[in-house]
Amino acid sequence: MSLDKKSFYPLFESICVMDGEIIRPEIHEERYQLSYRLHFGKSPTRALLEGIEVPIDFQKGRVKLRIIYNQNDRVHSFSNYIYQPINSLKCVDGSLVEYATKKTNRKDLEDCFAQRGKCDDVLIIKKGEITDTSYGNICFWDGSDWFTPKRPLLKGTARAHLIAEGVIKEAPLRVEEIKKFQGFKIINAMRDFATAPMISIKQLYI
Repeated sequence: MSLDKKSFYPLFESICVMDGEIIRPEIHEERYQLSYRLHFGKSPTRALLEGIEVPIDFQKGRVKLRIIYNQNDRVHSFSNYIYQPINSLKCVDGSLVEYATKKTNRKDLEDCFAQRGKCDDVLIIKKGEITDTSYGNICFWDGSDWFTPKRPLLKGTARAHLIAEGVIKEAPLRVEEIKKFQGFKIINAMRDFATAPMISIKQLYI
């Protein structure tokens, strides 16, 4: 996406569509409402998914619905989802990164990602606390329970759903606590927690 388009459409939502069904629309709507108010200082006049229907060509399998929007306009697109395996993470400092809303301008996240070295992605650390990877929230397994950072960069929709269902628990997590865990999973709207592989904590490089 060009810089001009990012400026014109500063916010976006990525939504999973599975076999023609939009997944967790109510959580995406809630985040859209919050993001809109934070960015524009008022509530939107229409719902995020108003007038959007899944085309016949995208009613099979896992599909990504992307909606970019500004104060007055929205543009949406559908694409077949291509799973990108992430098997290793490198911890990087992201003290200046702010990403409380899904911004189309991801320069700060891209700068962090560029520091990944030979790893597939990065784990962003702010003032010693674990936040997110560049593409999703993270969950850690201690042998009994799953935990996710209490203060992520972005409160993802999959994260919100899993917390509400009691599958994962929020906890303030610091980088020095990483070694007490056995493994981790990366989650976002497109990555299904139940089927996502658990990655050994040895693949997280501090």
